[in-house]
Amino acid sequence: MNIKERILQEIEDSSPILLEEFLDFILFTKQRRQTPTNHKPIWEIAAELTCDIPPEILATLPTDGAEQHDHYLYGTPKH
Repeated sequence: MNIKERILQEIEDSSPILLEEFLDFILFTKQRRQTPTNHKPIWEIAAELTCDIPPEILATLPTDGAEQHDHYLYGTPKH
């Protein structure tokens, strides 16, 4: 039995709810394969987002934002 026959057999044995999920999955997978992927690395995205910020403003930003994010977001004491 080839893959298509196996899938058809599973479809025959499945409930309507499972068939809806399966259809959603197939359509999602087809769309994802048809859509070109031009994912950029995060550092390129960050550079694009900050390219218009003047250097004097960038200099005022904290350099420990990742380590101290709770402090900067919620005001908790620094560690």
